[in-house]
Amino acid sequence: MDLAGGMGAPGTTSPVPLEVPARKARPGGGRPVMARAGWAFAIVAALAIAVPVVLISMERGSVLRDLERRLGILAQGRAEVIETWLEGLTHPIDKVVDSELFRLFATEIDLSLADMAGIASGGGTVKNQDAEGGTLAVPLAAQIPFMSQVLTDFAKTEGYTAAALLNREGVAYATSAGAPEIGAAQRATAAQTLKSGVLRYGPLRDTPGGLVMDIFAPVLSAQSETGREAPVGVALLSAPVNERLKLLLAPPPLAQAGERLRLVQSAAGAAFEVTPGDSPSLRALESAADRGPAPAAGFAKRGGIAGGSVYSLAVAVSGPAWHLVQEIDAKAVSEGLGGFIAAVVSVAVLMVLAIAAVFGAFWWRLANEHSSAMADQFRRLAARIEAQKRLLDSINNTITDHIGLKSLDGTYRYVNPAFARTIGKDVNRAVGLDDAAIFGAGTAQRLKLSDKRALASGAPVTVSEEVYLGAKAHHLQITKVPYRDEAGVFSGIVSVTRDVTELVEEQKKHERAIRQTVAALVRAVELRDPYLAGHSRRVAGFAAAVAQRLGASAEVIATVEIAADLSQIGKLGVPREILNKPGRLTPAQIKKMQAHLTHAEEILRDIDFNLPVLDTIMAMHERLDGQGYPAGLKGAKISLAARILGACDVFCARLEPRAYRRGIAPEAAMEILEDNAERYDPKVIAALRETAQSVAGEKLLADLETA
Repeated sequence: MDLAGGMGAPGTTSPVPLEVPARKARPGGGRPVMARAGWAFAIVAALAIAVPVVLISMERGSVLRDLERRLGILAQGRAEVIETWLEGLTHPIDKVVDSELFRLFATEIDLSLADMAGIASGGGTVKNQDAEGGTLAVPLAAQIPFMSQVLTDFAKTEGYTAAALLNREGVAYATSAGAPEIGAAQRATAAQTLKSGVLRYGPLRDTPGGLVMDIFAPVLSAQSETGREAPVGVALLSAPVNERLKLLLAPPPLAQAGERLRLVQSAAGAAFEVTPGDSPSLRALESAADRGPAPAAGFAKRGGIAGGSVYSLAVAVSGPAWHLVQEIDAKAVSEGLGGFIAAVVSVAVLMVLAIAAVFGAFWWRLANEHSSAMADQFRRLAARIEAQKRLLDSINNTITDHIGLKSLDGTYRYVNPAFARTIGKDVNRAVGLDDAAIFGAGTAQRLKLSDKRALASGAPVTVSEEVYLGAKAHHLQITKVPYRDEAGVFSGIVSVTRDVTELVEEQKKHERAIRQTVAALVRAVELRDPYLAGHSRRVAGFAAAVAQRLGASAEVIATVEIAADLSQIGKLGVPREILNKPGRLTPAQIKKMQAHLTHAEEILRDIDFNLPVLDTIMAMHERLDGQGYPAGLKGAKISLAARILGACDVFCARLEPRAYRRGIAPEAAMEILEDNAERYDPKVIAALRETAQSVAGEKLLADLETA
């Protein structure tokens, strides 16, 4: 509109110069008209320069405001996801601190007059009622191994790497198997937990198995009913968080170039950037410049954590001493503005050229008394304006995210075409509807709660919903942002919705296909060789338990489970007379038997597990001394998953009867493995022994009949 108006101004003066040539009686009379036309051209040219400058400044401000909102939405959304994850991570600890068994034991330890050394030597007792109502005095020292075993089973079941009970002096009197020694920093945090009486998170620790977080929870006395009494001890649980943090800090699928999310931990007056998957995973931030924005720092241009100039803001994570820094390279923002600046400058240049052409035509008209040139210029300019309008309309129509603006009464004041198409209505007919009319009463009630959260916090809120539109389920990811009017008062809610149905359904379909494929292949193997019935399931159980005891990642645990189920699939290609031969195999028959790995590769190579399942199966018969097959790998060249699977496979195979021999006892099988330390990983064997002696191991061995 401004362009059309600017070009229309010269047109209003066109009748005047048409009369200039007729004034022959006044020599030089055309000069004032020419001068006025020159001044008009100079003014319009100045405006053509000033307007782009103003537009560029306004666009820069708009881009930065949009960027601030985007970074705020991303950082706050990710902070909420992390807080939800932390809440789920600490939930199992209630099984310890609310257990009457642990509270009574902690109370007796606290009330015992003997010190820990005295207890360890037999001093101190726990009093329990007998069947006749009397009391039985049980030495505390006799109870500690039992409580330690309970802690060990609890830690293994809930996925913690270690668990311990600490007294008021910070001394651990009951710990899970393999738990490391309590450090000074952990004792200090335990003391703060006792003093405050509330759950605390310890700082992240970088261990060989990845990042670990300590959780400290107060244990109240057995007689405490109100929860106001001082705690008598502290429960310490160490949780592996490396893989989960790696997923939580991963960039979103549509992240902009130069955009990063960083997690900063403050501990003991120092700051560290958390980089799960790197070595080390905690990078010290030495200088104040390296540390980036402080927790809850607002949006601004500043130096980046890894150097360079960035736009960033920070959001504190509730609970641990963490804050998220969402940043984007200042250079990327400038490059994003480059296209707009080039377009505005091009339009300005075109305007100047167009104006020059118009004035040239105007001057030519004064000399030749022709008006068609100016009309033609106006038509071409109008065509350009119309083309720009069509371009903007086409961009708005191709946006796939659903964008809507609701007033405080819940009715929509604006929806974009993508939103209208999804709900099957025209844009104009969708305006005025509310969530109940579009999604139904139940979904509308849930969305109303998220609206209230956004208005109450004044910050973006992201939720996931499954809704039915046109009798079809849709999985939606919705971000709610409070909308302020010109006076700065909340007057509505802006919602940005992304339909992630295809992604969710495809993931479910892939997981179902993998499970069905594995089950079918296992059944095929067991039907062909009855001696292998239950073998794959038993190996999978032991392998997963051993991997957990070794602190392996979730990827390794999932890999060994699936690989164990499919470890015998290649024997479908081995002749039945070799599989069921009652005597020892000849060298030629052994070679044919070892070819089962080649058959397994042919069967499994086209199945996408999204895990190194086939590689693990192919290396499960390799040995540390290089005497395995098929490639003769040695030492560290054999993956952890393959080492675990190989040891568990041999262990279970020795327990199970075969056509040519009977099964042996578990202890005898363990001794065989331990006597061959040069072939099997000693750490794996130690973890396997612990697993076999645990409750879970006994369940896995319950269906075996050893000879």
